Amino acid sequence: MTSQKYFEEAWNNRKLVGGALKVAHVRPDYHLYEDLLILYADMLRKLDGQKPRTEIDKLSFKKVLWQTIDALRSEQRVCEHNTAIDEAYNLGEAAAWNNLVALKNEAKKLSQLEQVILFEHLLEKKTITQLVEECGVPRITLKRLKKQLLQKLRNVMEK
Repeated sequence: MTSQKYFEEAWNNRKLVGGALKVAHVRPDYHLYEDLLILYADMLRKLDGQKPRTEIDKLSFKKVLWQTIDALRSEQRVCEHNTAIDEAYNLGEAAAWNNLVALKNEAKKLSQLEQVILFEHLLEKKTITQLVEECGVPRITLKRLKKQLLQKLRNVMEK
């Protein structure tokens, strides 16, 4: 635990921390500034009486600088990871839009019966039995057309 004496010394010489932040190209209002002051005070406590004050300040400067750079690298890794996740999400949206456009273009090429199966059965959830009654087409024919239609749509989406 750093005593009040060493913290006051660190506070009075806070330009050391500011200089280390400047060397690291970080603004003085950096959110970990107080932690770096505590780190400096802790260095003063540990090395008090063992080394001259100028030596302690040099070592403290280096340690504050290294700590700052390490924290910045850690934040950068987190940001890069989050950016990769966001890009993957956006890529998924782009693929969905591309699939939607491809399906829309393909829907124009479908026969009348295939369009009935696509829109009324697959999208509006009408049963095959209802479509048999409405269209007057045998059940087996509708099932076969549905199977072929689904395969055709899968092929379009895979392109």
